[in-house]
Amino acid sequence: MNQAVRGVSIADGRMTIDGVAGAFIQAVGRPLALEADGLALVRGHVWREGVRHEADRIEGRARPREASLHRAGHPGEAHDIALTIRPFPTEGAQAPLLRLGLAGDAQEAGLDQNYRADLFLPQPLFAELGRDLAEKAPLHLSLSAATDLWLREAEPEALPGRPLAFHLGLEAASGRSASGHGRVESIEWGRAGPASPAQQAQADAATEADPEEEPEDPVSEQLRRINWSLKQVLIVLAFLMLIIALK
Repeated sequence: MNQAVRGVSIADGRMTIDGVAGAFIQAVGRPLALEADGLALVRGHVWREGVRHEADRIEGRARPREASLHRAGHPGEAHDIALTIRPFPTEGAQAPLLRLGLAGDAQEAGLDQNYRADLFLPQPLFAELGRDLAEKAPLHLSLSAATDLWLREAEPEALPGRPLAFHLGLEAASGRSASGHGRVESIEWGRAGPASPAQQAQADAATEADPEEEPEDPVSEQLRRINWSLKQVLIVLAFLMLIIALK
């Protein structure tokens, strides 16, 4: 279904914006990696219908790793992202959820402090992170998430190892920057410290392009897109369940 309001058109996972050259497509099979430091536990409580509930959270600063984060249709990129980590009640092996967007109603282009990320951890995982933070601070946290962020249409053809430029999309109904959502595929943390020369060399080697990598099979790419559509449905359902759980 096509939507075209205020110069934004979204159809079949493809977005075009009046005045912006080229189109955007959703980041099929391209996980976004974030790193975070400066983590601090904030204790709190809220009252809902006269009942007190714990509202602890962990705050820090995040940044993309081997990638960049932008707003489609706006200049500038996010070098520093305000990170808030919250727990949510869950049963079973629910994966953490990630939301990326702008703080409040801030819509001015190029202001790094307006970018924010909300990471929702299952309660046991949040408690484990809180314990380690109390015992081993400062901690460095990194994660990788499959998201519904956007890439330039030519971006998937970029050489392996080239940093990807992810974009927050625009709301077709208003033309304003929209939040991006994702499902965390991996997360780890440990005591913060400078990388050793060996670790740095390994990271540099991992970012080098492999000239012998074979081009992708079109059929495999189509199957990936179908699989991605199913993942997007699961992400939406997971956030709906999260909203219900937090009420």
